[in-house]
Amino acid sequence: MSSRTLLEMFGHIVFSFTRGVAEHYNPDEPEFTPELFGYDAFERTGREWNFFPVDEMIYQEYSDRQDTTLDYLAASGFRIRMNDACLPNENEGMQENKPLVEADTAMAWKRLRPSALATVCKSLYIGASISIFAATTTGVLYSLLTYVSYHTLFNCEYRPGESIPVKIQWIRTISTLIAIIFLYMWFLMNMLFLFRPYQLSGVKRRCALVAFFLFCLDALYRLAFQIFQISHSKLSKLQTLPLKAIFLISAIWQLYFIVNHFRALANGRRVYLFLKMIMPTCFSLVIGIFTTTFIYLWYDNENEKGKYMIALFSPLAGVIFKVISRICVQGLWNVTHPGYSYVLLVPSYFFTAITFRILQADLDSLKSIATVGIIHGSAEVIERSAIVFIDHICHRIWKRSSVPWGHFRTPRRERLMADIVIISMLYEAAAIVCVNMVWFLYQWVYIKGDFPLHLLVEYALRASVALVIEWFFSSVSLTIVTRYQNMAAMAVWRKRWKRHIIVALANTVPLALWTSKYLLPIISQRFDDPKQSCKMPFT
Repeated sequence: MSSRTLLEMFGHIVFSFTRGVAEHYNPDEPEFTPELFGYDAFERTGREWNFFPVDEMIYQEYSDRQDTTLDYLAASGFRIRMNDACLPNENEGMQENKPLVEADTAMAWKRLRPSALATVCKSLYIGASISIFAATTTGVLYSLLTYVSYHTLFNCEYRPGESIPVKIQWIRTISTLIAIIFLYMWFLMNMLFLFRPYQLSGVKRRCALVAFFLFCLDALYRLAFQIFQISHSKLSKLQTLPLKAIFLISAIWQLYFIVNHFRALANGRRVYLFLKMIMPTCFSLVIGIFTTTFIYLWYDNENEKGKYMIALFSPLAGVIFKVISRICVQGLWNVTHPGYSYVLLVPSYFFTAITFRILQADLDSLKSIATVGIIHGSAEVIERSAIVFIDHICHRIWKRSSVPWGHFRTPRRERLMADIVIISMLYEAAAIVCVNMVWFLYQWVYIKGDFPLHLLVEYALRASVALVIEWFFSSVSLTIVTRYQNMAAMAVWRKRWKRHIIVALANTVPLALWTSKYLLPIISQRFDDPKQSCKMPFT
């Protein structure tokens, strides 16, 4: 194959992934025809995400708003096409010029771009609002909850249960009951963010009752063990197995109600809908088990150079799971609003970021932290820039069919990709703040006792260096995906930043209460025996 042929093929691929979506997207193509999925517009169920009109749909950074606002109509609308039967050959004369016209209109969005300098400045500003301000807000809330957990849930954590005063045992037990309320609310809360309000009419109450019923079972179990002085507020691994089963049943039971509620839209494929919705959470658990069982143990047994290499390459373990999760979420085409679909990915993205960033925060020198940050930032830029291409390849492998280049870019997927770019930048940066504060809080509460100002300065410096690096590469990502791919990352953040921050803060509460327990053993191995005095909280 000659170099000219390779260049032409590469140019065709680049053109396919950078042309405007609105100009080439054809909603009547077989892959996206509703009837192919067994959905008939004349037999509406009232639970489609677009059953009622939606606000402006943002899926391109640069476009004519009058052209894109009508791309998503209510499900009650009809697409009308008029053909003149008297002119069967009306299009024959236009065939010669059609390719040129399509090529010109496909790249028309580039005429709407501002100057390169204006794009870079805007990217720096939007990148700072995501990777510094929003991420710091999220990280501070996570840190406050972790601090409270160390003084209540995990007070006297490193003492035998029998030696803990009874009053503190009850404080630990009651604090645990309060904490698990947020865990049992977690699934339903994300469903309320994921769907439009009218879509869950009739099923919200049942999900809430299931969560409340199983929470009561969980609470009674814990109280019984404390009342009869069986566990002394410290349940063994064997004793926690029924609690894990109850929590898992709660999530699956609620998801069953949700899937059954949308059974008419699933066309009898309720199992597929169930799997698409639960896959991101399952992959998060798989990553968590894999890292705590293998990667963390491997990390503890290595020297400084080995730890550096593990911290550098361990995030690669989550790449394939992220791709599969994204493709599953993209399959909810008639169930979830395109601007809300990212909610399913938030827990997995945030949890994965914290899981791997905790290793980077343990590195000794600022030079190592900066080097790892630069390499990871560069990798994140490549991943975000190639996210459409990567998902296209995986989609072809999954469907086992040949799909034209660029065919994977539809308005729905473009909007999801823009949200994914935002949550990737937000939670990677937030994880930097979270893990550095966790290391500091552990030493403050369990090692030093008194407020260690020098440690706060040290970890603040570490977090600042990593955040600045993350901000720079986030700005580079925004420049590339908006200016060269017309992905609406900046436009979506400007219009929907409040919703993104609310979703982030809402998921931070249960995630902080859940992960603080599992991060304790990892951090405790880096220090000598804790010296926390067993006394009343915050005294």
